[in-house]
Amino acid sequence: MDRKYLVRSDEALPEAKIYDGKVFPLTFYPGKDQPPVGQTRLSEWASANRKLITQKAMEHGAILFRGFDLRSPEEQAAFFLSLGLKSMPYVGGAAVRTSIVGDIIMTTNESPPEEPIPFHHEMAQVPNPPTHLCFMCNIAAKKGGATPILRSDVVYTYLAKSHPKLCVDMETKGVKYVRVMPQEDDESSPIGRSWKNTFNAKTKAQAEIEMKKLNTTWEWLPDGSVKTTTATVPAIREDKRTGKKVFFNSVVAAFIGWIDSRNDPKKAVVFGDGTPINPKALEDIANFMDKEKVSFPWLSGDVLLVDNTVCMHSRQPFEGPRRVLASVFQGHVDTKYTMPNAVLTSGAKMPVLGLGMWKIPKTKCQEIIVEAVKAGYRHFDNACDYGNEQEVGDGIAKVLESKLVSRDQLWITSKLWNTFHAKEHVRMACLKSMKDLGVKYLDLYLIHFPIAMKYVPIETRYPPEWSYEPEAKLEFTESIVQSNVPIVETWAAMEELVQEGLVRNIGVANFNCSLLREILNTCKIKPAVNQVELHPYLLQSKLIRFCRKNGIHVTGFSPLGASSYVELGCSATEKVIDRKEISEIAKKIGKSPGQVLLRWGVQRGTSIIPKTTKVARLKENISIFDFELSKEDVDSIDALNLNKRFNDPGVFADIPIWD
Repeated sequence: MDRKYLVRSDEALPEAKIYDGKVFPLTFYPGKDQPPVGQTRLSEWASANRKLITQKAMEHGAILFRGFDLRSPEEQAAFFLSLGLKSMPYVGGAAVRTSIVGDIIMTTNESPPEEPIPFHHEMAQVPNPPTHLCFMCNIAAKKGGATPILRSDVVYTYLAKSHPKLCVDMETKGVKYVRVMPQEDDESSPIGRSWKNTFNAKTKAQAEIEMKKLNTTWEWLPDGSVKTTTATVPAIREDKRTGKKVFFNSVVAAFIGWIDSRNDPKKAVVFGDGTPINPKALEDIANFMDKEKVSFPWLSGDVLLVDNTVCMHSRQPFEGPRRVLASVFQGHVDTKYTMPNAVLTSGAKMPVLGLGMWKIPKTKCQEIIVEAVKAGYRHFDNACDYGNEQEVGDGIAKVLESKLVSRDQLWITSKLWNTFHAKEHVRMACLKSMKDLGVKYLDLYLIHFPIAMKYVPIETRYPPEWSYEPEAKLEFTESIVQSNVPIVETWAAMEELVQEGLVRNIGVANFNCSLLREILNTCKIKPAVNQVELHPYLLQSKLIRFCRKNGIHVTGFSPLGASSYVELGCSATEKVIDRKEISEIAKKIGKSPGQVLLRWGVQRGTSIIPKTTKVARLKENISIFDFELSKEDVDSIDALNLNKRFNDPGVFADIPIWD
């Protein structure tokens, strides 16, 4: 599909420079007259233009993405991965960092805000540095805090002209970096990363193994710190893609900025033969860098893609809160892009389109799982309460045995039922679902409702359903017996499932903002997902906004509206799929009304889990990534909102959770 109008690059930053006819940095903005370009749409565009984007990054040195609707590190991570870049571990870097989204996104250098960070190429002191960096601004500082950038070929040209002997020595001798690393992280220092953190080691012996891999030599000091000297690494490199020579190193950063109680910056870098580097020449180069830099103020939501061979970066001092995060990449992944993924806080990638298994007859489960996998589905949404997990497990077993997919290619979700909220019952319920599904771990486990009900033993009745004693002749609402289990108790037990390795990610379903705040205020692991009812009759825009702000991905169930609930007698409302507004959009773009509704769901930045037992409908539902809805279309669909909820325990069970 042609998405060329989604992104434009016809406007340069006021601070930009021009080199060889190329603006530095290149800036991409959302196309004009577009509905908000969020993670899903931007990822679709990026995946279709991977080669173009990395080519432009090489030609221009850096690309700034400005004005896009990316509200959390998780959404930014999904965009980064859609570029096809391969995430790499931060091993060997000097700065203290904290993981934010799995091993994909971390904090930038956590040194004190009053400390400037000199120009450098990221991890230039290691044998295999990153090929690309991504920076993202979540909170722009009140004053300062820019991330100045500089083209390294320009610095090389100046070096060769102004200091020819130094240039030759750097090119022929290379350089070594000398640094004393503390035993524990020192956040007061711009180079305070501990040897434990640097080498992902708990003991000196483990650190020595990692240092040997890097050909780094070391000397253990009495206070437990270690003096390291890197292998000789290049200071001048030839970019094999362009033939240009670049000043690729951290020499100036080490000479100026590697200073703390343990380190003398004048001794932090030497030639590969151990001889010193002319300090006056380095001071002159540093002054040239400062004059030649491009420094623009961050705006919240900005993303900067840097080609680490072409472009150096630094950091200015700042005042006030500032949150700029970073990712490092090395090369590209050789994977075929099929559909957008939501990236969760753990770094896990969840396909944005799944197959919901609610109300799928047991006799159909195995067949529909097999056909779904053949059609391209990898995400399957299940629950204890659906009563068909054993049969779904049969389908999973069949696709694995036939080698249609491997387990790591599937995304299996299940849910904790209301009767298992007590901490002593959570693990048991999870193991039961895992056994029925035939899996050794769950990709995602959700608390199905924020409703705790009286425990029903598995051997007594499974699934337990809503009624405590269904055989008793009571009104349905009177047959439900609630239990006083605090949601924080249940959540703590869910966290233990992650720590034990039974579950990769945990989340909730049918939770409002207040309940989410209650968990966020006390949790060790925040909810990765909130699964709620979403369709044009129920936009839930405020809830989605709250979740996005807090890095909680939203999955929408019943994305086609009232169809399932009409069958259950829960709704007499006109089906949204039958609305004239939807039919007119479908006719205009040559798609079915169902595809229009599903596209609307994913284009909002949510994932969706429609259900069907028909193979033709499976194929139709997954064919929603080759077209876009215009702003006019989206506005027309949004206008159908009635704040109408079909799956409401406050109505069918007299247990209000939304009021």
